[in-house]
Amino acid sequence: MTDEAGVLLRVSGFGIVAGVIYWFVSDFEALGAISLLLLGFGPGFAGLILIQEQRHRGGTRESRADAMRRFAGIPPQDPPGPKDLAAEDLGVLPLPTIWPLAASMGVAVLFTGLIYGLWLVILGLGLLVYATWGWLAAVNRENRYGRLQADTEAPSPQSGPTSDPRPYPDPGPPSGP
Repeated sequence: MTDEAGVLLRVSGFGIVAGVIYWFVSDFEALGAISLLLLGFGPGFAGLILIQEQRHRGGTRESRADAMRRFAGIPPQDPPGPKDLAAEDLGVLPLPTIWPLAASMGVAVLFTGLIYGLWLVILGLGLLVYATWGWLAAVNRENRYGRLQADTEAPSPQSGPTSDPRPYPDPGPPSGP
């Protein structure tokens, strides 16, 4: 069984179970139950077609236990032997930034403006352009200067400028009668 077939069959199982439960909980409301059952049968049919095509082409002969693990979404075990991460090409994730959220808000406002009016389209487009500029500037800054890390170590007391420990003049002995 391929990973795609496993995902489709899991979605199918969810849709069928949800459709049956919805049928009884909603006092036999037909439209929602039929929609959920179609959500179950459609991907299930596609998953079974993928399994049939794999068998027809002489795909991998895996045991029933491996097929059930794949159906459950459990990844296959690593082969025995040492695991050297230096030999693998690991991707580098960019630093976290707020710009993707701002861009998605710009898109949401832009599409909302298509319903409510031109002023929201202009506002959404402006927010989207500004967020895209900020996102690209952040990526450019990261590529140009590398990953900047915050200094987490507190500065030592000797690193600052030296100054008089008593900055105020000594008033002297008190005068009195």
